[in-house]
Amino acid sequence: MAFTINNGALYQLFDRPHMKIAIESCVGVVELWPLQTVQEMENDAKYTEDLQVRFSCTMARAMLRLSHGINPSVAEAVYEGMDEIPGCDPEIVQALTRANQAYDVMRNYSETNNADLFFEAADILGIFIDAHVETEVRNILQKIVEYIRQSVSLGFDGGALEDVNYCYAFTTTPRTLTGRFLAALAVGDGLMNLMCEGIDDVDEQTVRVLPVMLYINELCEQMAVPPIYVGDVTLSRMVALRNAVREAGRATPLEENSFCDNTFTITADNVIPCAGMEWDHHAECLRWDPKRAEQEAKDEDERKSKEALAEKFNLMTDAMKSMSYMDDSDDSGDSGEGADAA
Repeated sequence: MAFTINNGALYQLFDRPHMKIAIESCVGVVELWPLQTVQEMENDAKYTEDLQVRFSCTMARAMLRLSHGINPSVAEAVYEGMDEIPGCDPEIVQALTRANQAYDVMRNYSETNNADLFFEAADILGIFIDAHVETEVRNILQKIVEYIRQSVSLGFDGGALEDVNYCYAFTTTPRTLTGRFLAALAVGDGLMNLMCEGIDDVDEQTVRVLPVMLYINELCEQMAVPPIYVGDVTLSRMVALRNAVREAGRATPLEENSFCDNTFTITADNVIPCAGMEWDHHAECLRWDPKRAEQEAKDEDERKSKEALAEKFNLMTDAMKSMSYMDDSDDSGDSGEGADAA
């Protein structure tokens, strides 16, 4: 099977409004790199933990085929190491545990380019991969490793190449970031098509693309693009739409090319808005200042107190006016009775 990205499918997205908006948010994160303060590093560590917790919720829900979301507090507890949670279904705890294990395995990929990690993560998630699919996935992963090595153009010889972690340099140029991000999605599209080959059940397909979503973030890290997050609802919709393309006969046959213009477009249209929102959230997390947040909270409490007092004063004033009006009415009535008596 071949894997050739159609650059035209990527270029047509460069100037789309939702792509430009998302990349503006991406720039908002990258322009903070490298992180300068202890507070920023602490914020980034907290963000990274939160991202894994959210990913674990998405993966666990997909594995269990739940119609409802998973309580984030439960996911946080499992992330912290709890294997039993009172009042929580043990199956949810077990699924979250496996999700975290798979996440921890794949987070080493960007530093090692070890394809075995992809299949180890898949195995943890209960995904069986046919031998011919594994071969094609390995071919794509290796092809991307070689492409990045050539792009970085470092002058190492022989076996030293195997020990080098190749990553692109930081850039805040929107067009460059757009190209890198869409390239990561294009690689993900090819991998998703392979992972879902011969699988008709859409729920099963959703589980099978989970290692690919983890890989996309590892590839983004190598390309100096911030991580993304796609929630369970969007992920399910994306997989269902991709499957509809296959069922309608509008997907490129895998024996011709594992990359497909139509499935890629669906993937991009679903992922890009999610990426933009995630990058906004990431930048906000990095800029968080506890002292400023405390002062803003005090200012907000003071504002609410003043509004409450003002409202109370207005109510009292209105009540006094009403009482005064009633007194004036009584006085007018008394005067009239006196005149009649006279």
